[in-house]
Amino acid sequence: MRTQIYFRLAVLGVMALSLSACDSIRREAGLTKQAPDEFAVVTKAPLIIPPNFNLRPPAPGAPPLNQEGPTDSAQAALFNGSDPATVAAGMSPNLSLGERMLLATAGAQNTDPAIRAELEADSRAAAAAADQSFTDRVLSGTLAPSTAPKKPEPKKASGGWFDWL
Repeated sequence: MRTQIYFRLAVLGVMALSLSACDSIRREAGLTKQAPDEFAVVTKAPLIIPPNFNLRPPAPGAPPLNQEGPTDSAQAALFNGSDPATVAAGMSPNLSLGERMLLATAGAQNTDPAIRAELEADSRAAAAAADQSFTDRVLSGTLAPSTAPKKPEPKKASGGWFDWL
């Protein structure tokens, strides 16, 4: 009778261990680590002391006056505070109204007009600084004497447990 109880307990223990390895059961049991939501982090405005030191106590339950809500700050970052229709009206008339509205909504009015010249200058500088010897070696099929392959160094023992393998 006792051996039967011990056997049942052992079987239940083995089943519990095998089920705890299952990811969905671990998640449902709350055994997985929950990482914090990086998008829920809100920065707080710095503390400001009024110039005349006239401090009024805050109203109970009122939101802080020196902080902007996350929704308002996200809208300000996305729409940049300007009306797209006004910006689109000031663009080139050879574009259609849809193209102008798309560019205005994307913030094309804030782009640097010299960016293409800067990128071209950067790519020219990178091409001038590139080493042509590698290309020459690949195309000619010969290796220069200074770039001959080195002999591999003998492997040193790491001192680990599996060095005898």
